[in-house]
Amino acid sequence: QGGAAAALSQQQQQQQQNSLRSHPSPPKRTISEIGRQMYRPFPSRSSSMGSYKQVREPTSSASLPTPPTTTSSPTIAPTWKLVGGTLKLLGLMGFWACDNIAFLTGSGFLDPVSLTTSSSSSSSTKETRMTRKAKASAWGARFYFVASIAGLVVNFKEILKHRSCALRNAQSELSKRMAEIRKDGGGEGENDEEAVETARAAVKSAEGKHFELFLALLKSLCDFMVFSNNPGVDLHVKLRGRKNHEGLHCLGGLISASTVLYNNFPNSEKWV
Repeated sequence: QGGAAAALSQQQQQQQQNSLRSHPSPPKRTISEIGRQMYRPFPSRSSSMGSYKQVREPTSSASLPTPPTTTSSPTIAPTWKLVGGTLKLLGLMGFWACDNIAFLTGSGFLDPVSLTTSSSSSSSTKETRMTRKAKASAWGARFYFVASIAGLVVNFKEILKHRSCALRNAQSELSKRMAEIRKDGGGEGENDEEAVETARAAVKSAEGKHFELFLALLKSLCDFMVFSNNPGVDLHVKLRGRKNHEGLHCLGGLISASTVLYNNFPNSEKWV
């Protein structure tokens, strides 16, 4: 029995050796190949089919060198634009809330409920209503004045930035193209003509953007002039001792409203 058991174990060892010879171990991989295999993207974390196919590829294809991919980082707005835009939105929200409160108070919707209908109580209710409406309107003017200051600063910096960067670069590119044509003797080839037309289109687009920024700056200036004269702010009274001229006040309001109408008016290209 002992000899039979030994023969059986020897036969099993022989079978294991034969199976190992018939199934050789995979070739050794380098550290770079192992790292590439470990840091491949998962299908659940990527929406592109290319990344999913890359995961499903065999190991041999993973060892092939892949060209580096460049990912563009999202553009982050400057701090002055974020802070100014936030203050402007908060000011407009405050103006909207106070303006609605003033309207509801003036209509009597926010009057306290009173069970008596005496003449004295009705007169006191009317006085309270007008006082509360005046306070809400004053706070609304203050909120809008803060929003106009924030918008004025942001629009002023925006137009300076656009003028010194985008507009100047487009004009410099057009001047460069025209100088190259003059240097070549004035003969315009197809490529030169395309380059000049592209540069002219870029200048036209930059000038259109510059005009839009100018209108936004003009509206902010008019809003600042109008709301600095309203009750609740009274900047002219505090600085000069009297309110601003009524004609200038009305003119500023008309110009501000005209810029809004101009920006919302449809372009002629849409009706061609």
